[in-house]
Amino acid sequence: MKKSVQFFCKFLVISLVMMSANSLFAQLEVITLDEAISRALSHNNQVLASKYGLEQAKWDTKRAWAELFPTLDFNTRFTRIDQQTYEERDFRRYLPPEIAATMPQTVFQESYSSSLEVNMPLFNGVLFNGISIANENETMAEQMNSSTRQNIVFLVISSYLEVLKSKDVYTLQKEYLELSRLNYEKAERLYKANRYSKTEVLRWKVDLEQQKSTVVTSESQLRSAITNLNRHIKLNIDANTKVEVRLPEELQTEKDKILTLSDEEILNMIDLTDEQLVKINAALSAEQAGTEVSRLLYKNNYASYLPKVNATYSYGWRENNTIGLDDYSPKTLSINLSVPIFSGFQNYTKLKSSYYEYKKKEEDFNNNIANTKYLLTETVNKLINLRTQKILSATSVEYSKSNYRTVETQKEKGLVSNIDFIDAKLNLQNARLNQLSINYDLISTIVELYYMLGKVESVIQ
Repeated sequence: MKKSVQFFCKFLVISLVMMSANSLFAQLEVITLDEAISRALSHNNQVLASKYGLEQAKWDTKRAWAELFPTLDFNTRFTRIDQQTYEERDFRRYLPPEIAATMPQTVFQESYSSSLEVNMPLFNGVLFNGISIANENETMAEQMNSSTRQNIVFLVISSYLEVLKSKDVYTLQKEYLELSRLNYEKAERLYKANRYSKTEVLRWKVDLEQQKSTVVTSESQLRSAITNLNRHIKLNIDANTKVEVRLPEELQTEKDKILTLSDEEILNMIDLTDEQLVKINAALSAEQAGTEVSRLLYKNNYASYLPKVNATYSYGWRENNTIGLDDYSPKTLSINLSVPIFSGFQNYTKLKSSYYEYKKKEEDFNNNIANTKYLLTETVNKLINLRTQKILSATSVEYSKSNYRTVETQKEKGLVSNIDFIDAKLNLQNARLNQLSINYDLISTIVELYYMLGKVESVIQ
């Protein structure tokens, strides 16, 4: 019995440990760039909203066509009139009984009337123009959906790179924190051996505290970067997300490709006409479609001056005192022509309003083309500058490493001051941080350029 209790207790402890481990691993989300993009395109609210917007536009197009189809209605009506009115309307009571008996009853105190009606527009400019407007709205929704997808891919790649950058900065800062701690401990030992002054020890302590603060800041930036990535890919915002520690191969390949191009070749990438830029940039394409919708809405207001022609066919049952369809059935076909004469200037004011709305959209669209060209120029200039700075930063790191080793050797021999040694360490640290930032900024700028050129998704394919 005792052995059974012990076995049960061991089993319970092992189960609890395994459950805790599973819970811990469940909280740790290891994700690649491809997985992050795939998740964002499936779960991101903006992507889903644009997808639903496209579906709505498709159904709006179907509805615009459906407006031209005939409609069929079944109508029925119950009527009850008061006794006095009923007696006044029933003219048979004024006739002799023998004659009144031969006359059909046409007035009932309680009566029912039913009919089937078919209505069909024969000519209606608003309905015909509505099809063109709906088609253009669908085109705009398609481009907006594409633009949203590209924007989310761009944001995910950018936030993913920011996580990698923050992680590398955090790792580098922790490395220098450990170095500062070792130097401070060494300074204390030398101070106790009367080989260092109190000032030199305090200088290393200041360096250690500064490095601790830098590490805390780097860790905060890493948390913020992970939170931002989680926001885009719709993970729990507090999830402990872990990304791959290496730079995605696709981005490294694109970076190497750009580095082989000359400045002129990079500038040629954005040498585009307005038409070419609109064609490749989904956001501009969507705005162009929106401008066209505005133009069609303006033109559609002219239809309010046109006549409307509708056809109505009615198959009814004469009103009587039973709910059943048991009386004779009159059949009626009517063609209705409606010609607007005067609408109190409503049509005219609406026409002018839609015209200026269209002109406003047109000017905004042209302005955004110019802004996009400007941003492309700025991005390419930044890319060219970063490429030059990359070479400079590599040289600076090489020099700082050599200088640090030299100063370290001279420090051991007492040939340089403690301050010179700390400065050499800080110079190397800053040079490595600058090189790291330039490398990630270069890749982020390439992604930004591809995003504005409408081919950001090609980076990860």
